[in-house]
Amino acid sequence: MFKNINPLKWRTSTKALWMSFLLPMVIMLTYFASRHMAPFGSSSILTVDLGQQYIDFYAGFRQTILHDPLRIFYDFSKGLGGETYGDWAYYLLSPTNFLLLPFSNVHLPAAILLLTVLKYGLAGWSFAFAIRKMHWQIGWRLPLFAISYAFMGWFVANDLNLLWLDAAILLPLIITGLENYLTHEKGWPFVVALTAVIIVNYYMAYMIGFFLILYFIWRLTWQPYRFKQRLTMLRRFLLGGIVSIGLATIVWLPTAYTLMNSKGQHMLANLSWKFEYQPADILGKLFLGTFNFEQMPSGLPNIFIGSLPIIILWFFFTLRNIRWQTRVVAFVITAILVISMMYAPLNLLWHGFQFPVWYPYRFSYLFSFWILWLVASIWSPYLRLSWYQFLTLLILASGVFIYLFSRIGDLNFITAAQLYIGGGFFIVLLLLHILPAKIKFWLPAVTLIVIGEMTTSTVWTLNNFSYLTNTEYQTYIRSLNNITKHLPKSSTDFYRVAQSFQRTKGDPLQGNYQGASTFSSALEHQQSDIMAAFGQPEGDNYIAYSSGTLMTDSLLGMRYLLQPTGNQPTVSGTPTNMQTYSRSDTNGNYQLVNQTKQAILSQNPNALPLGFAASDNV
Repeated sequence: MFKNINPLKWRTSTKALWMSFLLPMVIMLTYFASRHMAPFGSSSILTVDLGQQYIDFYAGFRQTILHDPLRIFYDFSKGLGGETYGDWAYYLLSPTNFLLLPFSNVHLPAAILLLTVLKYGLAGWSFAFAIRKMHWQIGWRLPLFAISYAFMGWFVANDLNLLWLDAAILLPLIITGLENYLTHEKGWPFVVALTAVIIVNYYMAYMIGFFLILYFIWRLTWQPYRFKQRLTMLRRFLLGGIVSIGLATIVWLPTAYTLMNSKGQHMLANLSWKFEYQPADILGKLFLGTFNFEQMPSGLPNIFIGSLPIIILWFFFTLRNIRWQTRVVAFVITAILVISMMYAPLNLLWHGFQFPVWYPYRFSYLFSFWILWLVASIWSPYLRLSWYQFLTLLILASGVFIYLFSRIGDLNFITAAQLYIGGGFFIVLLLLHILPAKIKFWLPAVTLIVIGEMTTSTVWTLNNFSYLTNTEYQTYIRSLNNITKHLPKSSTDFYRVAQSFQRTKGDPLQGNYQGASTFSSALEHQQSDIMAAFGQPEGDNYIAYSSGTLMTDSLLGMRYLLQPTGNQPTVSGTPTNMQTYSRSDTNGNYQLVNQTKQAILSQNPNALPLGFAASDNV
């Protein structure tokens, strides 16, 4: 019994799986600590949407789970009030979110950092577990692939989009479950993993569904199966998929209805039948650190996976020991994925017939997984390139280097330093794959080089972003908490709260009150329409009641108003520093309720209730 719980007695592969889980976590924890991010200092992990949208949803998640579960279905903190089941299905159904519950909204940045680190570890473990289950890699080879997967360009570039990362974590388990089902008739691992990804994030699951079709076609080429065997495999594949979709209906069906009333109304808008950039430029994304802020709105796909997979991929396609049918179909699938990442109609297909707002080519993690999966299926420490393979790959790599060097001035994501450093890693690994197979310390050397390249790319990428300071965030949230605690709490009394300062459009979620601002991908178009009529800022996925008047306050039931005191206007995070609009029109009309050092709470005596009678003329 003690052998099972004593690490010193574990088998090598078990230790390697633990290393595959812990190594990415230690590296990322060390990096975040070096950047003094909370809980290690005054900085934070908050940046872009993570700091402007997701953290507010996490605050609302805590409030809902701990105090008011019915808000899963409808919440007046969502703008003027709206259904929230679609928001939960897109943003909040990851089971890892429950780890946030012990942390108050003031300390959420630290909790989110720890959650991000955990997801890096889970991604590494998931891929290592899958290739071990396939009997492709064993022992200390596993951490090598774990690092390559956890630190692939897509995962690092999107570590601020925590809601998407679960798909990359579950994908290796889905594929392993499918393999088990096709060969051993045990369908539950496939069904459970596929159902889980549909429930956790239907958006990413949609992309995985298309990929599974391509993968299954390739899977049929592994052996010269008889026609009856192919039919049996097809039946299992379809049955498992249908059962998974059926089990997840409780999430995706009502969410689909919600989307048709929000984003779905713009499907196929502005479709153009063209390549979205110069195709050869995608080769630059194979180099380390090629993601920055300029790449977020309209950049190229993030497909960095390191030098080793590129070398072994060439070996895969030129190795005659692999069935030619398997290689040909693998090449076709690779080509489909690559073309999809540059040709507009195919790109639109992968994104549910709707162009993404920022973070383009969100499905590129499937390409990275696919390449690493092919490589893991054939690589071993004893694999050596022939002189033909070595020279042809060296010539191709030289051509890529020369092309990209000539394009540096036109590409905003790559520099000469990245080309030289990336080329250096590539050359060293290429040379190691033509050296004699029995050189001592060959595997540790390759592993260290891979870890070095992937870590360098990760640090380079994350250093390209600016982050919100934890001090600024906590200053604002404490100020908001201190003033909103004076709002009356009653389950039978409805009112809304206006504000003339704002950190984000999700402030009502943070302060646990009914406001009239929100930022959600599942926002009903009617909310945007009425805010446009009132002359308030609005868009397809947000509304902001930031410049109210006496009339609109009354019509919308804004019984209370939050205003800054004017103190510390130059201090980041204070309500005065975050003021959006002066409400001097309320002077003498609204009654003072409470005042703190940073904020004022006043009451509007003319606020109308949620429902009221009015003349037809009005």
